Amino acid sequence: MSSLIAIAVGLAYIALMGSAWRFRESAGSSIMSWLLATLSIAALTSVIGIVPRDTDILGVSHLGQPALAVYAASLLLIIYSALTAAFLQQPRAIRLWSALGGVWWIAVVILSLVDGNASLAAETWISAIGENPHAAGLLAIAGWLALSGVLLISIFEKFYTARLPELANQALFWGVVTPLPLLGAIMGASSVAFLRETGWIIQLVGLASVTYGVISLRVVDVRETLRIATVNISLMLVTVIAVLVALLVAEEIEAEANRVVVLAGVALATAAIHAPIYAVSNAFANRVILRTTDDLATEINQFTQAITGVFELSEVTDVMIQTLRDVLRLKRSSVLLISPLEDGAFEIEPYQPKHSANNATMPRGHLTADSPIYQRLFEQREVLLQYDLDYKPEYTAVDPTTRNFFKQLHLAAYAPIVVQGQLIALLACGPKLNDTPFSERELATLKTLANQAGIALRNARLVSDLRTREHDIAESNRRLEAAKRQLEALDAVKTDFITIASHELRTPLAQIRGHTDIIDAMNEQGMLDQDQLYGLTTNLRKAADRLESLIGDMLDVSQLDLSAMDLRFVEASIENVVRMAIEPLQESIRNRRQSLTARGLRGLPPIQADMQRLVQAIRNVVLNAVKFTPDSGRIEITGRMLTDQQTGQQQVQITISDSGIGIDKQNQEAIFQKFFRIGDPGLHSTGATKFMGAGPGLGLTIAQGVIQGHGGRIWAESDGYDPEKLPGSTFYIVLPLQPPVGERRVMSFRLAGEASPPDTDEVRPTQPKKPEGLADRVQPNSDQEPPAEEDEVFEETNPTVFNPSASRAGLTAAALAAAQEQSEHGLESAHPPGDKTPPDEPPEN
Repeated sequence: MSSLIAIAVGLAYIALMGSAWRFRESAGSSIMSWLLATLSIAALTSVIGIVPRDTDILGVSHLGQPALAVYAASLLLIIYSALTAAFLQQPRAIRLWSALGGVWWIAVVILSLVDGNASLAAETWISAIGENPHAAGLLAIAGWLALSGVLLISIFEKFYTARLPELANQALFWGVVTPLPLLGAIMGASSVAFLRETGWIIQLVGLASVTYGVISLRVVDVRETLRIATVNISLMLVTVIAVLVALLVAEEIEAEANRVVVLAGVALATAAIHAPIYAVSNAFANRVILRTTDDLATEINQFTQAITGVFELSEVTDVMIQTLRDVLRLKRSSVLLISPLEDGAFEIEPYQPKHSANNATMPRGHLTADSPIYQRLFEQREVLLQYDLDYKPEYTAVDPTTRNFFKQLHLAAYAPIVVQGQLIALLACGPKLNDTPFSERELATLKTLANQAGIALRNARLVSDLRTREHDIAESNRRLEAAKRQLEALDAVKTDFITIASHELRTPLAQIRGHTDIIDAMNEQGMLDQDQLYGLTTNLRKAADRLESLIGDMLDVSQLDLSAMDLRFVEASIENVVRMAIEPLQESIRNRRQSLTARGLRGLPPIQADMQRLVQAIRNVVLNAVKFTPDSGRIEITGRMLTDQQTGQQQVQITISDSGIGIDKQNQEAIFQKFFRIGDPGLHSTGATKFMGAGPGLGLTIAQGVIQGHGGRIWAESDGYDPEKLPGSTFYIVLPLQPPVGERRVMSFRLAGEASPPDTDEVRPTQPKKPEGLADRVQPNSDQEPPAEEDEVFEETNPTVFNPSASRAGLTAAALAAAQEQSEHGLESAHPPGDKTPPDEPPEN
């Protein structure tokens, strides 16, 4: 009898292998290989059952039929574990099961053959293992228990962590059927014929279910099947109880003439009582166990009424989302808006209300008309499941970007909303509250809701688009108004500039013409002597210098606009740069009884800079402080090292502060714009250093352009504008020790005869903007050595007029010569008239 059952089971395994081979392409080669291997080993176990149990294989007493059954059962458990890992999509676990299981199986075989006490060949070795323990038997049983336990734990761990309900249902299905092949394999190694034959049958049923799970894309819903079975059993019990009660009552009725009538009355009463009890039980079971609703039509009708006449897109989507959650009992749901693009594709945008608590930017996807997704949603008008998108073969050609977009949404089903032949949105569902897959009834409900919402959603989108266009038009009008005001302000600035420029140009021209007329008249009369000629030519030179300076500023600003200002970098000392910047201003500072001090400059390391341009920039900032600081005011220049926390780059910060009239907060960025001036241009003063004698409004613009050309930053800070309280202002200049490679407009300055370096990329100056969060980006360098003297007060020794518009070669040579000449000397002290402060002590301002 056992041989017949073994043969039948073996033939059944061959049939299962044939069915699995037919679906090898759809299931995948990896998992199909493990399935065929599992079925082959299972068929081998049935073949081993045909061998007589007292046969010694190859004449080895320890290698009998029971030992072969143990070997086959152990090998089956290993192969089935690898099959489980492949089914659960755990490639690393496949290698782990194979390696550990292989070692364990080989150890069992070797111990059973080597150990003389091993009795795996005995029919009763399992029952006798307690009385006669041996290593091979203990290792085999321990391996069976360990493999079974770890396998079941990994299956249910996958069930709880699956991202899709279909994957969770597959894991649950595998967990339900897995005990069958495990138990069948162990029972097949038993010495009891009944247990052994029962184990073969149980193993066959289990592996048949496993084969169904592998070759089927979607397995039966285990939890729904259990609920239906529970309901049917419960209703059957209600009927059984009613019939049983009727039979018990019928037994008590005596055999009388009217017994038939009494029995009929009992049957009628039983049916009358059973009918309502059955109805109530059925309704209770459907509501509690199956969780179905009988008022679906009512809810859909209420949904239609709720969205009718609503034109706010947020309200329509809120009603749709809430209805979906209530009807299908979802964890989450969403509406994906679809808009056509110019190239024929479609953009998918998850709708997010403007006042949503989640302010994270939602991803956007794209869909083409030839995509299988579009064909499913638009042409077939069917619901698309995320599980099908991930695992069905017809969706393998979907663009990876589109596939990742849908995966990032963490949704489970998408129903198309089509209106007048256009796909306008998708009604999307997340997992259900009980994490079960969607049934056909639920997918039909989702499709119905999508069809009902089409008209309302289209109207709401039209209203939303109209409001968006109105907002865009209003925003465009606002920008046009702002541009108009800016153009009017620019026109006013140009008018003021013409006024100022004409005055600036007319004054030196009038001086030149007046002095030339005097020279001509005195020459005709023969009254021109050497001293008079020297005085007149000196005045002519000053007027020409003033005119040339103004024209040079205009040319510099034009170079900044065209990004054409070249910078030639040499090693420069900050101390010498500041000294050369303020030397031409010393006489004006002394005449106005102002105090100028400098601190912390000697300890600063040299930087790579264009000497001429950097001197010009710092002079313009200091000149601005001189002009807007009243007489007897003070100006302070300080320097220190900083470290950029983002790049770790060493930087030099120069701070120029004054006790002047201050700067309005709204003008602290505007002062770096060209032609910007504070005050009425009609009150313009020609004096270069007179109090509030504003020039043409180009100095700070040039300073900013030069500093940005060095890879640095400049900005101003002040508590406000007040000519009476004099809050003062502070200008910050930050320069890197080495300008970034991209900031170098030309290569470093080179001597005659040196090879020309390769051209570097051109960098255009950025727009003036105060750095945000500079206090967080830069920190004082604690390693900086303190300066030799606490205060360094500049003194004018041999004033030299430094003209920014002079020739570059001459100025560069002069700068290098001045730096070399004064490199061994410290900064000497000079004070306004009447100041008695010693040179080595800080002045009292």
